[in-house]
Amino acid sequence: MRVLHSPINIAGGPGAISQGLRELGVESTLLVFNERPFERGFDVNLELRDTSRLSSVPFNLPKQLRAFAKALPRFDIFHFHAGLTLLPRRLNLPALRLARKGIVFQSWGSDLRGRPPSAVRYLRSAGAVIVGSFLTRRLAPRGPWPEYDVVHPAIDLTDWDLAPVEPGDVLRIAHAPSKRAVKGTDTVLAAVESLRAKGAPIELDLIEGVPNREARLRYAAADVVIDQLRIGWYGMLAIESMALAKPVVVHLDEEAAAETEEAFGLELPLVRASETDLEEVLAGLIDRRETLPELGGRSRAYVERVHSHTEVAKQVLEIYERVRPESS
Repeated sequence: MRVLHSPINIAGGPGAISQGLRELGVESTLLVFNERPFERGFDVNLELRDTSRLSSVPFNLPKQLRAFAKALPRFDIFHFHAGLTLLPRRLNLPALRLARKGIVFQSWGSDLRGRPPSAVRYLRSAGAVIVGSFLTRRLAPRGPWPEYDVVHPAIDLTDWDLAPVEPGDVLRIAHAPSKRAVKGTDTVLAAVESLRAKGAPIELDLIEGVPNREARLRYAAADVVIDQLRIGWYGMLAIESMALAKPVVVHLDEEAAAETEEAFGLELPLVRASETDLEEVLAGLIDRRETLPELGGRSRAYVERVHSHTEVAKQVLEIYERVRPESS
């Protein structure tokens, strides 16, 4: 089986799946339009100009057409990420269907969650549609396309050594918002400032706009990482932090949390918080700092079970078996 992942390596997730598939013996290639911020990876980089600008089309389209012409006879499964495909306006989908190729779309949250069915009609061409959480599955639009498969985001743990920290006198908090409004960063800043004003031993490292390798070092130096307080589920920041054996504070949708625990037969090791009680939650962590290393260890074990790139690749491979062309 030959698989092409494209056209972005969002938060390193597609690349981790592709690597996991290779370790399972699948020929898997990751093609990107251009390198994403924060230095993720790729196998093939088309080096396109800004794809959101109409003026880039004359430069980009010939490269995209050549890439698609080479990929069409080579690959059996085309696994697209974040609602994008190799050609503008998803013009390659009819050709893929005509050629009887397996088509998989994988959502990374905002490209699907909460959108009207009319905005994602392209999913009718899919043999499978993957979402990253039970929350996204519940909030995603319904239409004449396959039922959503829940497959949690992958991380290659060979790149992530444990970095447990014995808490000192001051609780060190890390927070790395990609978008402050989405993550509830104002609440994080206010909660930490309020605690400091009361004399609480706490400090915040606000991590923004830095390469991933630098961010990782700063996550590793923290006692606790705060992910988000508004979305209702955790993202790659939380996964990477748990891989480092860090306790993570995050707002969780209770129904999705219960579904996840039932699906894997385990307890989520995340510290639950909301915008209304974050200060209280952080104060509690200050008081029980000595328990944080044990919680960090459980967080790493959870990631190994749920998000390891080879474990995720096994789930994805089962999906491919459903949608693969009969002749491959």
